[in-house]
Amino acid sequence: MKKILTALALLAVVGTAQAHGGYYGYRGGWVAPFVVGAGVGYIATRPYYYPPYYAPQPVVIQQPVYIQQPNPSPTGYHYESILDANCNCYRSVLVPN
Repeated sequence: MKKILTALALLAVVGTAQAHGGYYGYRGGWVAPFVVGAGVGYIATRPYYYPPYYAPQPVVIQQPVYIQQPNPSPTGYHYESILDANCNCYRSVLVPN
């Protein structure tokens, strides 16, 4: 907001000086206000880059953790964890009661 107010104030001063034949001694000059306005517009619309010590903090996105519950065992069966020799891991299997 401060940049916009400064730009408007600067344009008003330069435009007033040009309208009264101020700096260049002739009326109808539009080059100086155009150059100043273009420069101020360029500076006001540039993105501001923070110095390294004000670097924004990284965004951490946490994924939800899903815990899958085994299905209830059918009638007459129950689940057991058995060591599988192929993968050297435990697997849940249905065994009869």
